[in-house]
Amino acid sequence: MQKKLKEIKSQDHAVWITQPNEIETLLKRRETAFDIAKGKFADSNDNVEIAMQTAEAFGRGLFAEYLQEKSNDWNMREWLEFTAEQVFNPLGTGAAFTKITDDESRSLIFRCLLHEESNESHMASLFNYGFVRGMFLSAFPDGELLMRSSIAEGAPMTEFIFKAKATDEDKLERERVKNSFGENINITRKFKNID
Repeated sequence: MQKKLKEIKSQDHAVWITQPNEIETLLKRRETAFDIAKGKFADSNDNVEIAMQTAEAFGRGLFAEYLQEKSNDWNMREWLEFTAEQVFNPLGTGAAFTKITDDESRSLIFRCLLHEESNESHMASLFNYGFVRGMFLSAFPDGELLMRSSIAEGAPMTEFIFKAKATDEDKLERERVKNSFGENINITRKFKNID
């Protein structure tokens, strides 16, 4: 059995990376959930909240199925290792974790099959943020997932910061992400309709 996260050391610094190993059934479930989120978004007159709720529900479902019985008392490293093994690796997600402490983790997502396969990168980013947030808050209900950069916004990688205990400012992140991607999704769709 492969390790959950591979540690790479360089002098006094270390990073941990996922080891993608796609599993077709999980990829299909993610694709179905993504299609449902897009459909609900369109059916609700482009209500981003509906798409976000659908993505978060998918993440909570993954947590319940793959992670919940492992522990009721997670620490950040255990959660990341188990999530990498059970969810990120099977979804083909390439991520480097540049910081892992009890309170916080930082990751750079450098490979995301949903982005590679979708022609709607902003919707894919919104969905990815939502489902990872749903999984994370299932384990750390007082926490928050912050997004500092996104492939959909031209960055080479998506940066997530996982915080076990959220500040009041951190708790505003969901709305910021939702509003940012909502605007970009609507602009992209209007632009496509002009052609």
